Amino acid sequence: MRSGPIRLNIGCGDKVEEGFLGVDRFPCAAAQVLCDVDCGLPFRPDSVDAVHLDNALEHIADMVGFMKEISRVCRNGAAVTIVTPHFTSWDSWRDPTHRHHFSYFSMDHFAASWIGAYGGCRLEVVQRRLSFSGGLFGLIGRALFTISPRWWEKKLCFLFRGGTLRFELRVRKGQN
Repeated sequence: MRSGPIRLNIGCGDKVEEGFLGVDRFPCAAAQVLCDVDCGLPFRPDSVDAVHLDNALEHIADMVGFMKEISRVCRNGAAVTIVTPHFTSWDSWRDPTHRHHFSYFSMDHFAASWIGAYGGCRLEVVQRRLSFSGGLFGLIGRALFTISPRWWEKKLCFLFRGGTLRFELRVRKGQN
């Protein structure tokens, strides 16, 4: 039996995250728990304090179901960190196992105010960041993005492409 806080590194592969329990579908260096997350997580409700997904969410078949599952196993206030390519990044499209491509605003759909659409996902977007490549195009893209992320994503993102998205979410239970 594990004592202390449970912190999950889901889709860990060979990436060891200090203080986190590695969870993966396939046997690999960092995996301590083997499970197919598309079939659910083998943890009790309200038992997890933190979740880390580094380039894993884009591989999950039922992303909405998975986000519900994250909400189920996490305690109120648990931190959820997601790192994934932006949909304009070459990295988002070069891997044929990627099933989903994410926008700067994708996680808004799992916020508490959208519960009617995605029943059971009670997540708050605490912070989101988008990286850009270097060079002149990266600098221009970053400047235009700073003016208005929504405008950049609607009108300019395929000219000045994004890189990696990082979402910091918080589980919020007991709210309507």
